[in-house]
Amino acid sequence: MQTKIPACKPCHMAQLASVCGSDGHTYSSVCKLEQQACLSSKQLAVRCEGPCPCPTEQATSSTTDGKAETCTGQDLADLGDRLRDWFQLLHENSKQNGSASSGGGPASGLDKVLGASCKDSIGWMFSKLDTSADLFLDQMELAAINLDKYEVCIRPFFNSCDTYKDGRVSTAEWCLCFWREKPPCLAELERIQIQEAAKKKPGVFIPSCDEDGYYRKMQCDRSGGDCWCVDQLGLELTGTRTHGSPDCDDIVGFSGDFGSGVGWEDEEEKEPEEAGEEAEAEEEEGEAGEADDGGYIW
Repeated sequence: MQTKIPACKPCHMAQLASVCGSDGHTYSSVCKLEQQACLSSKQLAVRCEGPCPCPTEQATSSTTDGKAETCTGQDLADLGDRLRDWFQLLHENSKQNGSASSGGGPASGLDKVLGASCKDSIGWMFSKLDTSADLFLDQMELAAINLDKYEVCIRPFFNSCDTYKDGRVSTAEWCLCFWREKPPCLAELERIQIQEAAKKKPGVFIPSCDEDGYYRKMQCDRSGGDCWCVDQLGLELTGTRTHGSPDCDDIVGFSGDFGSGVGWEDEEEKEPEEAGEEAEAEEEEGEAGEADDGGYIW
């Protein structure tokens, strides 16, 4: 005996006007919501006009018994860990199947930096979800992660990712959402992306971050051609700015006076014989200085 498929009314493109359904999903129109209710044999209603979340919606989710449950910060952090593990598993499976290449159109310099700074599987998942290739995830794209039945905090989690509160999640917001703390360099990239979106300021310096979200030792201004050395927090080391590439690996490894060219490791590695020879040389120089009162100071 074959299952009878319900006859649900079709929807037309002219009817597009997004609404937020009672299931927490965004639908492109009321017709689409009603169509989904018909196909799934569920009771669905319009929670508000426009995309989810609704303006007055709190970070709560409904459990199976209908009781509201508030998702704590720890709940969201734990969920982020589980999602990260899941993304990694999906990414590995995709690599094995030979379909790990990310989609999307050409990215700006900022978004390329953000993508490189984002953890491998997290950045990959963003590109898979970003079907519109606009480097933002809207509610429809986020709804593709359909785990509502198993993770009661999934919608509050993605709502918490939207730190700019514009109803969509940017590349930086997505990356930062999976970090316990905001690493300084990645946090600066988020600030720049928000600033660019709001003011469209040209010529903003975009820092280079390592895989852990901290500043790389060498930073370069592409517009001017200057490069300089910084510490992990992005503080420029005095005297390192040059038109070219400074040797930041050596400079950042030194302690104290960067101009001395001697690091703590160099001092510790001196052999006793070398130390004795240096002491004798200093003693001879001292005697020569006493004998020549009118000599030049070199």
